[in-house]
Amino acid sequence: MEWGCGGGANAVSIAPFAREFIGVDVSDESLRECGRQVAAHCDTPFLPVRVAVANPETALRDIEGPCDLFLCVYVFELIPSPAYGERILRIAYELLAPGGLALIQIKYDTGSWRTRPRRLSYRFSPGNMTTYPIHAFWQLATRCGFAPEYVELVPRDEVDERYAYFVLVKPPAPR
Repeated sequence: MEWGCGGGANAVSIAPFAREFIGVDVSDESLRECGRQVAAHCDTPFLPVRVAVANPETALRDIEGPCDLFLCVYVFELIPSPAYGERILRIAYELLAPGGLALIQIKYDTGSWRTRPRRLSYRFSPGNMTTYPIHAFWQLATRCGFAPEYVELVPRDEVDERYAYFVLVKPPAPR
C-alpha cells in the first residue's frame, strides 16, 4: 500500500509486483488517476482508500487484512505536525503484517533555524510544514513499535534538500 499515492507515479512501478495495490489519499481525483495509471500498466487490482485529513484512522476500517509494504514518500513534510506523523506511523504499524516493511521519507531538521518546521501556513512553505531531527524520527518509530533498520540521508537532489529515507520493520510475531 502507498499512503499518499497521488496520481500513481510510484504505483506504476510497484503495482506490477503486488497481489493488490492499495492507494490511500485525501483526494478523490488523485485516487482516480492512480487507479487509471495502475490499470494502464498492469492487471493488479487497485483498491482506492480516501481518508479525511482530520481522521486518517478510517484507513484501519477500510483496509482489510494485513499489508506487506507501507510506502509513504513526499507526505510527512506536508502534514500539519509531528503528532499527526505519529498517527500515520501508528496506522502503518497496525496495517502491516508481522515482518512487514515500512519505507518512509521525511524532511530532516539539522537543528538550524532554516530547517525547523514552518507551521505558519501551507501557503508560504508547504514542503517544510513538518520536519524531524533524524534521531527524533528514529525514536518515534521505535515508540510506535517499529524496529528501524536503516536510514539513508540525501542532503540535496534535483527536487529539494534534506530527505531521509527510513526502512522500518514491524517485528515478527512471537513464536
